[in-house]
Amino acid sequence: MSEKPSRLRQRIISSIIALLLVAGAAYYYNVLKTSKKEPERKSKAQITNVIYAPIQLENESVFIQSNGVLVAKNKIDIISRTQGLFKRSDHAFRSGVYFNKDEVLVEIDNAEYLANLRSSKAQLLQSLSAVLADLKFDYAESFEKWNAYVQNFKVDGSLAPLPEMSSEREKAFINTKNIVTQYFNIKAQEVQKSYYQIRAPFSGILKENLANKGAMITPGQQLGTLIDPSVYELELKISPEELKLIKVGKEVRLTQNDGSGNYKGKITRINSIIDMQSQSALAIVEVRGKDLREGMFLQAEISTVQLKNVAEISRSLLVEDQYVFVVKDSTLNKVQVDVLHIGEKAVYVSGLPEGSWVIQKSVAGAYDGMKVNPINLSE
Repeated sequence: MSEKPSRLRQRIISSIIALLLVAGAAYYYNVLKTSKKEPERKSKAQITNVIYAPIQLENESVFIQSNGVLVAKNKIDIISRTQGLFKRSDHAFRSGVYFNKDEVLVEIDNAEYLANLRSSKAQLLQSLSAVLADLKFDYAESFEKWNAYVQNFKVDGSLAPLPEMSSEREKAFINTKNIVTQYFNIKAQEVQKSYYQIRAPFSGILKENLANKGAMITPGQQLGTLIDPSVYELELKISPEELKLIKVGKEVRLTQNDGSGNYKGKITRINSIIDMQSQSALAIVEVRGKDLREGMFLQAEISTVQLKNVAEISRSLLVEDQYVFVVKDSTLNKVQVDVLHIGEKAVYVSGLPEGSWVIQKSVAGAYDGMKVNPINLSE
């Protein structure tokens, strides 16, 4: 009976000890939690580094720069208006061959056409001979001039003008014989006769040939292209802002893409209509030079205005089209300037004192009064 109370006492004592251990652990945890210190926060703000350079005021010549491809000013496509065999040419009809003005580029065989023309003239001569008898009796005063016309008529020669008719009766009589209609039909055929021979309208080089001697030629067929190698044109794209700086007659300096060559041209035309795609207008420059070739790529430089006491800065540094940031006492200052000219990559401005520290690279989030760490570009 005595062992049961003893065991009960041990269990009570063990439970009390366990509760004390749990309470002690909870207390120790709270002490540690409250004793932890918050990490120190950096209150010092970071200062942005900015690169600057002192500006120098100078007198500048403003140039417009552009480029383009040379095209021969005088160029024609040689196109046939008739049909027949390619008979001959004054020189070999090959690309690169030079032809003088009025030399035969292409002559097309016209034997059949000439035969038809002679036939038409023979019919006219027959009609004229048939009316001579009536003229002799009914229009005696007009007989001699018509008889002389018939006597001098040449089937192989160019048709001479008809005799002048002196009265309405004579005119009505001649018209009823269909003579006037025949005459003008033949004159039209004589004009068409010239189409069988194509002559060079100017001295030039055959750029390309699309037909060879002996080939059958058809109306409307392109036979080649003739260009004048002595004078060329260059189309330059000009921005709307630069249009007001140029005019017809303005001299243009031209160089090849690698900087070699030195040519002078003049603006001969300005197409001030703005192209929707490129947002630019065209200035056409005429240039001459023995080393120039069609298709050559040239760089152009046009001198425009003289600017005094201006600073040249990058376009990317211009803020709101009228401000720049300068550094003063480690602080950014937003300074208003006058933009005198906007180029492709740079702008010319006035309103900045000599030696001003102009930032050389845009600063993200820049504002007037912003503290910065200035770094001299030249150091």
